[in-house]
Amino acid sequence: MNFYPFHIGDYISHTYHLSDAEDLAYRRMIDIYYLAEQPFNDRSTIARKIRSTEDVVDNILSEFFTL
Repeated sequence: MNFYPFHIGDYISHTYHLSDAEDLAYRRMIDIYYLAEQPFNDRSTIARKIRSTEDVVDNILSEFFTL
């Protein structure tokens, strides 16, 4: 999928508590998720692809994604 709706107000109201690193990771994870059109399966691979840490990925996965 090359397009998805992005509602700035909704995004900000749900992510205002994230650190800068978590916010960037979440945005990159959304992009990867929609490009691949399949669920995530390995946090270390995700962390490498988005240039973040596994701890940040774990935080975002547990809060915003269904494992």
